Amino acid sequence: MLKHLQIHNVGPAAKLELELAPRLNLITGDNGLGKSFLLDIAWWAMTRRWPGEVNPRLTAGRCALPAKEGLATIGFSFTSKVKTEDYVSEYRPREQA
Repeated sequence: MLKHLQIHNVGPAAKLELELAPRLNLITGDNGLGKSFLLDIAWWAMTRRWPGEVNPRLTAGRCALPAKEGLATIGFSFTSKVKTEDYVSEYRPREQA
């Protein structure tokens, strides 16, 4: 289960940190605020693939690139039946990955 998401210099917000409740989480807001982007990041955190890679017909869910030059990271933590794992992924401009 995904417990925590943190992004820096990726997508519509310069920095975002989100702690998720153990059972139910509601994400609301006006159009264009990044709700779908947040779900794309959650999907990537759990599968290591962007939604657009899984289904090329999607108009959203493409690879998220840094919003500006500099360090861009996606961090998350999740729990399994046995333990909690933390992970931080950094964007590498040279490899475009």
